[in-house]
Amino acid sequence: MTHCSSDDDATPRPASILNRAMLDTQIARRHMAIAALEAEMTAACEAAAFGARSRTLAPADHADWDRAALQRYLAAAMRLEPDYGPRMRRLRQEIGQLERLKTLPIAA
Repeated sequence: MTHCSSDDDATPRPASILNRAMLDTQIARRHMAIAALEAEMTAACEAAAFGARSRTLAPADHADWDRAALQRYLAAAMRLEPDYGPRMRRLRQEIGQLERLKTLPIAA
């Protein structure tokens, strides 16, 4: 698509290929997806550390956890990393790519 200037001359200008608002929306969606994955993984690790009633048993501060609970949490995190890690890394990579696109002079 081309746009003509306001004085209606016949010199076409290329339409902006990139829209900064659209890029910001895509970046925000990926940040939300990462946050959701992190929350899901954290809940699964806490369930492994404290059982099904993890929300009521787990101290809010991880520094207050006993050694066995912390080891169960970390073991679950290591076990779940192949499921969550690649998706989170891909989303972070996409965020980086979108942020670089925003710096291009063609982004309007």
